[in-house]
Amino acid sequence: MNKILTIIFVLFISGFAFPQQYSVQTAIPSGNISQTNPSWGGDVQVSAYEPIGPIATSKLGSTIYIALNDTLVTNNLGIILYKSTNNGANWTMHTSGINLRDKIDRFVLTRTGAGPDSLYLFFMYQNTIYKWNVVNNSFNQVLTAGLYRTFDVAGSSTGALYLFLDVLASNSIPRCSSVDGGTTWSATSTVTSAGAIPRISQMMDGDSVILNYYNTGTIVGTDTSTAIIRSARYRQTANGTMSSANFVDVATETTPKTEYKSVKFNGNVWLIYTTGTTGSINIVGRKSDTYGVSYGSPVNIASNPNVDEYWFDANVYMGTSNGFDLILYSDSLQTGQPTNGTDKLMYCYSNATATTFSNPVAISEHSPGWSARGYIPAIVELPSLDLGAVWVGMDASVKKVYFDRYSLVSKIRNENNLTPQKYVLEQNYPNPFNPVTNIKFSIPKNGFVSLKVYDIMGKEVETLISKEMTTGSYHVDWNAVKYSSGIYFYKLESNGFTDTKKMILVK
Repeated sequence: MNKILTIIFVLFISGFAFPQQYSVQTAIPSGNISQTNPSWGGDVQVSAYEPIGPIATSKLGSTIYIALNDTLVTNNLGIILYKSTNNGANWTMHTSGINLRDKIDRFVLTRTGAGPDSLYLFFMYQNTIYKWNVVNNSFNQVLTAGLYRTFDVAGSSTGALYLFLDVLASNSIPRCSSVDGGTTWSATSTVTSAGAIPRISQMMDGDSVILNYYNTGTIVGTDTSTAIIRSARYRQTANGTMSSANFVDVATETTPKTEYKSVKFNGNVWLIYTTGTTGSINIVGRKSDTYGVSYGSPVNIASNPNVDEYWFDANVYMGTSNGFDLILYSDSLQTGQPTNGTDKLMYCYSNATATTFSNPVAISEHSPGWSARGYIPAIVELPSLDLGAVWVGMDASVKKVYFDRYSLVSKIRNENNLTPQKYVLEQNYPNPFNPVTNIKFSIPKNGFVSLKVYDIMGKEVETLISKEMTTGSYHVDWNAVKYSSGIYFYKLESNGFTDTKKMILVK
């Protein structure tokens, strides 16, 4: 049960007055409800309420943050943060939020790599952009009020913030930067005078981003989404300074393209976007292996004939292998309330050098559903090629916010009710394997159990078990679908017992 705490106001930066007395305030904690999922892990409830607007995610250190536009929580907040320090197994509400109880147009959570105060929530309300430093609660309006249609922002490893704006009164995209945490901003410079809806990739490597926007000189009729999606690469050359290169028209289809996003790792870039109208919406991608200088032909990522596929998010995974994760909403267009059989949150991936994505698989137990509120599902990347997915799903007739985690596909099963006589770590089976193998072990005493996987260099690549367990014989599946062929080792530790065995992944 939620408990209402005393609301504590936090002062703004001196001299700034937020219209209608919006302020940073203290929040209340949340509960958790775990379910069982046969493919990924169990869906974990983050919030018992349906958001009124968008969702954003990020990570700061080992803490996951989810930003929600939620006016139903029983306090005065409208922008709230939930956080987890154990990779999404449990969630609590952050101690502060914003008391703006109205629908927000756009959310972006971003972080920089410099200093402890490096997690920022940017949001737009009534054509004005605001910035909240989540760690120290500083808050300010960004640039001049009332001018913007949308925006995007990214943070660099050196602490700089880069903001790309969409001016409401003209199809122009200016940009600016900040080196003091978003308190002050440089003068704007023009990216284009014929563009709209800028979207940038995250700075995963080399402090560079891919910028995408509608080339408004190519609109078919009056629908902006029919315009060509144009792309460019921006690279940080000094703290707060970027240079641009390689402006190129990429997605040239004349059908509506209402969503688009780029993900980049080194020279490999995917531009992912939707095409079509209701009843025939698909997700396609174009791949570049030249840092975004040129792109290949469209590749179907999700194009089932009897469903619409849209509302996606994509991100980069990094580990012994590198690549791209993608989640999407598969909408059966059924009449009435969605169910697990009709509407699904799907997941697929692509290794960094691959030219296609894997076949999407369903991961949700609580079916998503379309809403004009626009709470598109979101990805958060976790260590060792792991990831989490956040979405609004159905609990009977009630919509709630859920989290599911990829690594929990490694199920732990108790073999029997007998008490083993000694510690045993068995050889995995099959071995060699591709891509799933089974590991059995026995523990004769209750205690903390660690089962980890290492590569040939001795680097830890995945933790399969790290928790207190009761006596018994167990087996656990390891899905190495994201890892490259080679020799790996798995190590069991419990109550002073240690054993290590070798296994071979062959693809």
